[in-house]
Amino acid sequence: MTTSSMKHETQPYLLPVILAAWFLVILGLSINQFFIPERGIPPFNLLTTGVISISTFFLAYWKISQFRAYILNLDMRLLVMLHSWRTLGLGFIFLYYVEELPALFAYLAGLGDAIVAVTAVFLAYRMFTKKNGITKKLIQRWNTFGIIDFIIAVSIGVLTQTDAIFYNSSGIDSDLMTQFPFVLIPSFLVQLFTLTHIIIYLQLTNKYSNQSTIRF
Repeated sequence: MTTSSMKHETQPYLLPVILAAWFLVILGLSINQFFIPERGIPPFNLLTTGVISISTFFLAYWKISQFRAYILNLDMRLLVMLHSWRTLGLGFIFLYYVEELPALFAYLAGLGDAIVAVTAVFLAYRMFTKKNGITKKLIQRWNTFGIIDFIIAVSIGVLTQTDAIFYNSSGIDSDLMTQFPFVLIPSFLVQLFTLTHIIIYLQLTNKYSNQSTIRF
């Protein structure tokens, strides 16, 4: 077996191994309450890990040609379908009704995720079945909405923490999202989904740069 063929065979396992290692690190930090900030202090540790994960991804993308090729050749349809899991965001609304999360955060984050999830299913269906292809603009708009939803949710989550700007005088705050196991959502899942949005953008601007309609 040649070296090149060995590299080709190991590529499908590259992403799952990286994701598993990343998840285990985040899990360990979460269990040890690494992401719980002091009262009235923004969750800097949580935000820092987000910056590190995204920066590491871009560094690998720019510096490692094999990784870049692997990323650009991931099936975009599966990346879109992955966002169907964001229906779990509706759980935020349930947590509001049991007085564990403030309404502002619960409804913005929950409904935003639900919209992204439902539209992801319809978009992926069209990507799999539409023989004439999908317009690049449609994918870009969905992708942009998904990113904006995360930006709003994270921002409101920080601003509704204890003693933050939008802190509710009733005592209901978003501190729950920095505690285990709920912290795994912003510390791992949100970052993972954000990276899939970034990968879709990279594919649109590189692999499909000269196409207005994309056929799969």
